[in-house]
Amino acid sequence: MATADINVPYYAARAKEYDITSGYQRPEAAAALSPIRARYQLAFQERDVLELACGTGYWTKAVAVTARSVLATDVNPAVIAVAREKLASRDNVRFQVADAYSLKEITGRFTGAFAQFWWSHVTRQRLPEFLNALHSKLEAGSPVMFMDGLGSRFRRGRRVDDTGDILEERRLRDGTRFEIIKNFPTAGEMKELLSGCADEVSFREYPFPGCWIVSYRTKR
Repeated sequence: MATADINVPYYAARAKEYDITSGYQRPEAAAALSPIRARYQLAFQERDVLELACGTGYWTKAVAVTARSVLATDVNPAVIAVAREKLASRDNVRFQVADAYSLKEITGRFTGAFAQFWWSHVTRQRLPEFLNALHSKLEAGSPVMFMDGLGSRFRRGRRVDDTGDILEERRLRDGTRFEIIKNFPTAGEMKELLSGCADEVSFREYPFPGCWIVSYRTKR
């Protein structure tokens, strides 16, 4: 299996327990995420939005409140099945299995895009490829937002591979072990990468719930 694909079996296996183990249901997490949800809803209001790595649909549901439409994509049919059931009552949401590195399965143009907890899973070498594919699906000046976790100082089972990607051990509730890519980019690294393809780049950290958000607009 290619290095970039090692996350796929983990999230397929975790699909049925993701909503339980992600922490989204904790009252304190819900309170901390409330202003972040509001920020996304404002950014994508009345837009046709492309979501990457939608997982089980927590953020799909949040954005769909104000978006004109959302196409939620993921490489894993197992997580899409969970998300589709969760958002069955939403007539402005569609789901599609798609590879975020190429998006060759996606047709049409969009006026906004986002992905939650996906950037850290992209190999360093393939970040430009991923961004080029995403931006090719967006109208000029479209808002884009990514959110992901801040790096902790130490985590059991963490190592760096020969290409500089960080690999972490993860376990499901039944004890099954996986190794996934989990990179922690700095604000400087992200801004440098986006400098040639994005305008209005902003990076902000949220110490609780322990995440960062980068937002920008595609070049006009």
